Amino acid sequence: MRFSLQDVKRQVRRRDGELTVTLHFLRPGELSAEIERLIAFHEQRCGQPRKNFAQDEAGALVGDYRLAGCLLATLSAWYAWRQPSWDEALHDLSEEAGTALTEDGISSPVSLRLALFDYVNAHHAGFLDEQTRPAALEAFAAPYDLTLPQLEYLLALDTDDEAVLTRVAQRPDADSVAALYNQWVFEAALFNSSEVRFLIDCEAFLATQRATTAGTLTGLGAVVKRLCYLARTLGVYYDLAYEETPPGTRSTLLRLTLYGPQETTGSAQQYGQRLARLCRILLDFGLAPASQPRTRRQESVSLSKAIRQAEATVHFFQQAYRFTMDAALLALLPAPDRQSEMPRGAESATIYDSSIEQSFAEAFASLERTQSTDGWQLEREPEPLLLPLDRGNAPGIFIPDFALTRGTRRIYVEILGFWTPAYRERKIQKLQQLKGRADLVLALPVEAHQAFASLAADYPLVEYRGQLSATQLLRTLQERYDDFEERLAALDIEGVRARVQAEGLVPERACYALLNCYRRSELAQAASRVLLPDAIAYTPGVGLYVPDRLEHLHRSFVEWIEAQGKREWSLSTILQECKTGWPELAECEDAAIEILLSSWPEVQIQRDSIFEAKLVVEALREEETAIAPQVASPAARKVVRERRAGMKKQAQQEASQQNLWE
Repeated sequence: MRFSLQDVKRQVRRRDGELTVTLHFLRPGELSAEIERLIAFHEQRCGQPRKNFAQDEAGALVGDYRLAGCLLATLSAWYAWRQPSWDEALHDLSEEAGTALTEDGISSPVSLRLALFDYVNAHHAGFLDEQTRPAALEAFAAPYDLTLPQLEYLLALDTDDEAVLTRVAQRPDADSVAALYNQWVFEAALFNSSEVRFLIDCEAFLATQRATTAGTLTGLGAVVKRLCYLARTLGVYYDLAYEETPPGTRSTLLRLTLYGPQETTGSAQQYGQRLARLCRILLDFGLAPASQPRTRRQESVSLSKAIRQAEATVHFFQQAYRFTMDAALLALLPAPDRQSEMPRGAESATIYDSSIEQSFAEAFASLERTQSTDGWQLEREPEPLLLPLDRGNAPGIFIPDFALTRGTRRIYVEILGFWTPAYRERKIQKLQQLKGRADLVLALPVEAHQAFASLAADYPLVEYRGQLSATQLLRTLQERYDDFEERLAALDIEGVRARVQAEGLVPERACYALLNCYRRSELAQAASRVLLPDAIAYTPGVGLYVPDRLEHLHRSFVEWIEAQGKREWSLSTILQECKTGWPELAECEDAAIEILLSSWPEVQIQRDSIFEAKLVVEALREEETAIAPQVASPAARKVVRERRAGMKKQAQQEASQQNLWE
């Protein structure tokens, strides 16, 4: 059971007109003897009920009751109160008592209390006074072979007072307890924070990353991407901005703001634990590995390398306080286990801020596999956008959720949430700084329309219910960023004609890139500019081609298939034969070849089944049809000669039925 920030020993001061809080962390060796006595106190009372555990006595071992309360809560990581079971309680009784209780259907303290309630109602009018209570309880316990203390124990078996102290892990030592206490104090502060601010030296941060990871990392973008990855992996909301550097300083400084549980929705403790883990990882950048000893000098300058400054705004008793995280605090915290902080395989996996972003990306990828995205390609975690200067402050950074690229055009997509008023205000402020840009699309839930109504005049908005539709976003892009006329004007008509005449047939799929088109409706219009009478033609589904070359292909195929002497073919077999036998068709899709075959009268495609289609050679079918009557004629005459006159069926007079209703 964790303790809260209100339980932690602390000092509050006012510095430069701002309230600051200093929390009490245990230094090495501090209270070691007291903690050992507290551990021994727990060991002596293992197996005893909670009613025998005196909190005041345990607090007296430490001397400071506020510290003692936090240390007792810390020891709950090793010691827990366990409720004894009914079967365990019966095991300590006589066999006759257990049998009698079982035969009466009493199998828990609840059923025993109900049986006592019925007994008192039946024999004592529902009330026992102080004088009659002992005798009545003994009379009730007698049939079950129970003594009065045994009965009272069973009646209270499921209460907190009867819970038994149990050690659930290996016996701790004073250093382990002190380390966990420090960690929980650190986390308690962040559980009550509204934001945590880090001032990051980009050059030192990159140097740290190069020393711990393979490959070469350069530039501000690598720092931003790494910070975004860390925050998104642990599910922490963040903002980034440039920080003004002192004159004569070459380093680039970034201000990373992590928003605390006070600014988000959901479970404060779960989010606070993720925030604390991220802060602990960031604080550890630039330190020597845990296997190497750290000197006093290294501890004193550790935050002046990659992390120049770290502080949080924490709240308790309806006041806001500044909590500074410095090198002295870092030296008291246990080293983070980075293997447990990051999910396995997360470095190569795509991390999403929400299920809405993930479902949108998956839906877009599904459309992309069927080439239905109008040429747009989706990119996660694009480059940050630099916000213009605002009232002389350092420029901020805006990181869109996605980027869509088509040709030379790049459109950014931001999916707006509907979390807290503070979140909306920060998001609207950043977007108003970017309202001069024409390459940003906003997606927002329908219920948030009113909150973001001020942005409707500056950005195209895509509203959604539950999940963002990739098709709806593509429709908005088509309406807002359609550049078909520009692409038509840039079309190299002579170059396209030269390629068609050289290849003889350009499949429709290749025509999209050749004609700068992304939709089938665009393809027909662009192809009309390339056509030449009797020289270049276009058929939807097939592509651009030279009519003479296609006619030669037609004759060659008909001669080949008729020479095979087979009337019916599986369509899938024919499609494969076309791709291997005629190089012009090797890059064609199956649908394009099927359209070609359907246009030739010598063959016919039949679909007698939804699973398999067949191709019929008309010339061979006509030959079989002509031979079939000649073979069947003699048999028909023989059947006529052998036919005998049968008995004529006598006509039966139709019986009329009287109308039953008359």
